Amino acid sequence: SAQQGTRKKKPFDPVIKIGYIPITDAATLLVAHELGFFKREGLESEPPTLIRGWSPLVEAFSAQRFNLTHLLIPLPIYMRYYNKFPIKITAWNHTNGSALVVSKKSGIMAPHELGGKQLAVPYWYSIHNIIAQRIVRNAGLTPVIRPQDAKLAPNEVNFLVLNPPDMPPALAAGQIDAYIVAEPFNALGELKAGGRILRFTGDVWKGHPCCVVVMHEDDAMDPARAEWAQAIHRAIV
Repeated sequence: SAQQGTRKKKPFDPVIKIGYIPITDAATLLVAHELGFFKREGLESEPPTLIRGWSPLVEAFSAQRFNLTHLLIPLPIYMRYYNKFPIKITAWNHTNGSALVVSKKSGIMAPHELGGKQLAVPYWYSIHNIIAQRIVRNAGLTPVIRPQDAKLAPNEVNFLVLNPPDMPPALAAGQIDAYIVAEPFNALGELKAGGRILRFTGDVWKGHPCCVVVMHEDDAMDPARAEWAQAIHRAIV
């Protein structure tokens, strides 16, 4: 809500508390903790907390349960400029790195064959949603949001949100026909869920942003915390 932007300030805690989704976008944060790069900078970090979906990760970060995380880049933009939440993007996690996976059973060999199918994205506020819609529209199809049991026209593609770990099981079970997401769930889809990669997102939009490192504005912008914040990013780099 808009009230998030005027929340009470939490006392500064120098212990690094990381929340993450189990995708490769989180690798820098996980490695910085696990290999002692934070410790090398004189910082203390708690073991990172795995969160399975973007909504609970946003909620936990907003509640200041975490002071360092990665988010899909449209998310902090939405949080800051729509919800007036004091969040700061401090680094990019990576570019490209995602793919559109289709079920082999669906027989989809080209984007125009997504018509009448179910396509899962990890979140509405995601580059994946943007790129999936670009693929669909360029193929002459129309993205729609309908109940999964709704009848679709041959030129309509039904978009729905699934948490990344839930995508390969849904594809294997025939609940969806395709999904677009970050690794490792594309490789997992091919190896374990009867899927095949149709397009790499970097082939659609070369060098596109994906996840970014975010912090609370107080932590990122307070001059008294500048060395602490810089040390965090030395460790990440």
